[in-house]
Amino acid sequence: MDAPLIYRIAEEYILLYSPVPEVTRELLPNYEPFLCSTLPEGVRPLFTFRGGVDLTSSQPKTLLEDKLSEGVRARVYKLPEGGIRLEMTIRQRTHVMHIDREWREVLSDVLLDDPSAAFFINRLIMIVYGVAIAPHRMLKVHASVTEVDGRALLFLGTSGTGKSTHSRLWRQFVPGARLLNDDEPIVRLMEDGSVRVFGCPWSGSTPCYRNASAEVVAFVHLYQSPENKLTKLRGRDSFDSIYSSSAFLHSDKVRHLATFDTVADVLGSIPVYRLDCRPDEEAVRLTQSLLA
Repeated sequence: MDAPLIYRIAEEYILLYSPVPEVTRELLPNYEPFLCSTLPEGVRPLFTFRGGVDLTSSQPKTLLEDKLSEGVRARVYKLPEGGIRLEMTIRQRTHVMHIDREWREVLSDVLLDDPSAAFFINRLIMIVYGVAIAPHRMLKVHASVTEVDGRALLFLGTSGTGKSTHSRLWRQFVPGARLLNDDEPIVRLMEDGSVRVFGCPWSGSTPCYRNASAEVVAFVHLYQSPENKLTKLRGRDSFDSIYSSSAFLHSDKVRHLATFDTVADVLGSIPVYRLDCRPDEEAVRLTQSLLA
């Protein structure tokens, strides 16, 4: 019988059922800081994930989305019973997930003890987590996060803009600056109305998997420029900055709307800025002023 591996990420628990848990742990070293020994009594996990399931089927399905990004192709289908089928293809290898309509139970054909499937296992879990958190006033954001004394700035921008570079320059020029996450941090609107950002097992090419959180002070959207200039965004521009950086499925209307609402609520207390910048100390000093 498969045994559960329990992880707590941004205060939400997920359970992975593996036939050989010690092997799965070796395949997912980035999850180790988030490993828990037990699920607290009365706590419902965000979702459960079971691998090694035969999901070949001739049942009809409706294509909802077909995306190609960085060599990864993802097709999303609606199943007759209302759930979702996601097919991920990389270099002619495909793995599949079936997700119930509540995003609570995930079945996949990927083997959780297969070393050759490590990339798929990690990516599939990340996708489910990013969508499942939406009703919990949470966002998985494409950003690099730098924090000083428990207060954080989230640097947003398209790939190649210089988010990681700006965070690195912070650590070079600002004493006490630390990287919290370099690619996929989790933003959560807390019950007391505060907004916090959490580290997670997904940090792009930078191995920064901190089980920690910090208070969000501001979002800063980076743009490459020959001059350094910091501008506060307002209205639609501030909304679009966070919204376009958040993970969601367009075809899942319920969670899409939940993401929309969470972004609006976050903007109720957290400012958004645009930083046109060069990769230098002067640019760092501009954003450093936001923590003053």
